Amino acid sequence: MIECTRNKSMVIVLIIILFASPYLCAQGLRFYGNKVPIEQRTSYKLFNEEFLPVFSDYIDIEFSLRISQSGTFGYLFHMVNPANNDAYSLTYSYVNDKTSVFKFNTEGKVNHISMNFLNDSVISQWLPVKLHIDFETGGSVLTIGTKVAKGVIRLANRPQKIQPILSFGRREYLVDVPAFSIQKLKISSKGQTYFFKLNESIGHEVHDSNGDIQGTVVNPYWLINDSYHWTKVATFVTSPCMGSKFNVKRQEIEFITSDSLFIYQVNAKHSLKKPYANSMPVHMLLGTSFINGADGKLYAYEINNLPINSLTMAALDLSTLLWQPVGRAFTKVQLHHHNGLWDNHRNRYMVFGGFGSRSYSNKFLTYNQISDRWDTLQFKGDKLTPRFFSSMAPSKQGNYLYIYGGVGNESGDQSIGQNYYNDLYRIDLERHTIKLLWNHPIDEKRVPSEQMILSDDGKSLYVIRYAQYIKYTSLQLYRISIADGKMEQLGDSIPFVSGSIVSTVSLYYNPILKEFYCVTQEVNEDDNWVKANVYELSAPPVSRAKMEYYSVKNKSSGLSRILLLGICIVISGSLGVWIFFYRRKRQRRKNDVPDFVPDKIYHKASIDEGNHEVLLNKASLQVAMKRKEKECNRIYIYGIFTIYNRSGRDITYLFSKKLKYLFLYILLNSTGREKGVHSYALNEIFWPDKSEDKAKNLKGVTISNLRKALMELDGIKLLNEKGVFSIMIKEDICFCDYFSMYASWTNHPQSCDILLPIWERGKLLESEESLLFDKYKQNSENIILSLLPKDLPTYYQQNAYSYVLRICFVILKRDPLNEQALYYCVHSYKNLNDFENLSKIYSTFIIEYRKSMGEDFPHTIEELLHAKEPI
Repeated sequence: MIECTRNKSMVIVLIIILFASPYLCAQGLRFYGNKVPIEQRTSYKLFNEEFLPVFSDYIDIEFSLRISQSGTFGYLFHMVNPANNDAYSLTYSYVNDKTSVFKFNTEGKVNHISMNFLNDSVISQWLPVKLHIDFETGGSVLTIGTKVAKGVIRLANRPQKIQPILSFGRREYLVDVPAFSIQKLKISSKGQTYFFKLNESIGHEVHDSNGDIQGTVVNPYWLINDSYHWTKVATFVTSPCMGSKFNVKRQEIEFITSDSLFIYQVNAKHSLKKPYANSMPVHMLLGTSFINGADGKLYAYEINNLPINSLTMAALDLSTLLWQPVGRAFTKVQLHHHNGLWDNHRNRYMVFGGFGSRSYSNKFLTYNQISDRWDTLQFKGDKLTPRFFSSMAPSKQGNYLYIYGGVGNESGDQSIGQNYYNDLYRIDLERHTIKLLWNHPIDEKRVPSEQMILSDDGKSLYVIRYAQYIKYTSLQLYRISIADGKMEQLGDSIPFVSGSIVSTVSLYYNPILKEFYCVTQEVNEDDNWVKANVYELSAPPVSRAKMEYYSVKNKSSGLSRILLLGICIVISGSLGVWIFFYRRKRQRRKNDVPDFVPDKIYHKASIDEGNHEVLLNKASLQVAMKRKEKECNRIYIYGIFTIYNRSGRDITYLFSKKLKYLFLYILLNSTGREKGVHSYALNEIFWPDKSEDKAKNLKGVTISNLRKALMELDGIKLLNEKGVFSIMIKEDICFCDYFSMYASWTNHPQSCDILLPIWERGKLLESEESLLFDKYKQNSENIILSLLPKDLPTYYQQNAYSYVLRICFVILKRDPLNEQALYYCVHSYKNLNDFENLSKIYSTFIIEYRKSMGEDFPHTIEELLHAKEPI
């Protein structure tokens, strides 16, 4: 009875998931264009080759288009009529630095429609596109944005029906492709419509709005990933203070410092530094600032803690970069982490809350520029308890303010203690009233970002929340319902160092590019510097569940498959646990001394021998030399590609370059949610200049040779299921470091014991230079550099200094200027009394730093040794 109830519950959950998923917002598909090698350009074929729909009377092709690469030419869309082999195409051409042109053609014959646009209205802008072709009259209508043009095409015998082959991007020998993206694709004719949300996140299959597979794509970049994964796009480091604001009109994130304006141009994805035309008249302490919507100037202000009669507010003209003194107003106490807002409707700057002199504030202040003072605004209604670290957002009409969360208490006295609030207040700026919308207790102790973003429909708020009391913390974006406070976690997390009360987190939204920006400012008070990072996320942001919709859908096709999957997970988990404890047991037997001791490797190394690569390659070599046992049925793709057969013989020589690359490409696409590689994709990647028949024959011969080579090993098979090639490995028989790494990272991401020996061997495909593997190499490096630094404090506190050094060497080989790894290297060598190697690792680091940065490393070895935590 209990088992039956569990099965019913599981089915109910799956039904909920499947019915909820169709509401996923359309995301889109980005096409790799002419700036990448031909074999890496994107090709998208609609529908299945076995079934091509027949369209009657007319055909409409509608989609949203964004051109992201100027200075190029290429094919956007193709339609081939198999009845007479006539091919029609829509192309984009960059004419000059002012104009671009779209053309609808019969390929190789005649142009039917030509439409010119200014580049500023096309590049990086989403444009609605519709192409209508009437089969009876031959008339065609092209609509792009607000422009409409007509043309006439010749259709043999004027058919009432046509069964076209439709595709986007690269097609056969037509390899010129601009970098572009499409969304909301719709194909329709009399009596039928196909809609493609393009909301896939991985793989080569394209689904229609019903969830059915209706096409395939080679080399896709699914835009939904940009709505889940934050991308770091800029970093600025300065001393001693910095303030930032997003300027929507200028499309810039602007950072004020004591002597210069740092700018990140969101459109051009470009960073620059501009010195001021005169000295900044305000001495910055917190870097608080705002953009005056009336005059467009950037104002810097300090609300307290400057000497009496000091200038506390000044305005920067962004066109001339001239500072102008404004006033000397200040408040009685400092207000750390107060909220600030320029009120466009009333032309005033407002602040709320803050912390200073051991007290929390709940006052609303506004700056009176005429009288040069901070005035207090009075409100009636519900009591808004004193707090700091709250978040603020205005309504679109400007009549309301929303204030969410924060830290404080009812009395405002810090000595009484503090509460982490999860509440939302609405401030009526016209009636001067406060209303508590909801207050929900929550176990998480997190504070929000300084700003919130109101959703387009006005029903939700986007806010970043984080644990500010943890030094090495992470930021997480949430969508919160204004009506009831329900939260949904969106996107992945952002690392953040919250080591100072003046460190800040800001969230901005760009309505023009439909992007969110997270700006973090990490302040190091001991060394008097601040580092600002800019992260970018495409709107609308999505949850992990929506990212994995199709993988979940495939897994939910039947209860038996779910149960089978569950059994596999239990078995894999048990195997992982057994491996984990087995290795821990082996480690204990060795008295916690790993089989790699850095001081033996570097015993006679000379500093003049070079850089980190010299030292770290020796470390990897030493690890490899330690493996005395015979290696049978093993495949290594970290470091130098090597394969040992069932008897332990090195058979790497059996893999020619073409055979090796084919094997590796299939292997890399056979882990996790990847389902392998389509047969046609192999043709286009490895034999792009061959005809279809020739490519098919060459592929057949290569696949046959690959099967023969793999017969030398046990526990590995090359599978071909419905035209999709994949590698299947029985991991208890055949070892592949990439498969093992992926399984361990997925099931036990903190199990450094399993991952470290793999990564010590070297980088992924270290000796292979093909661009075909670049994204896999980058993903591998991202995993390593996101996981290993987190393990350093743990093992260091356990006094496992030699093990800490192993981790540091893996990090430094990939990131030679990683200061955290240098810190733990220096302190580990110090605790091992190995001052010779301590000196060498520091010397190689500063040499590499000077080469890369063009300046000396700012910290002496004595400073590192006396530091209590990474600088």
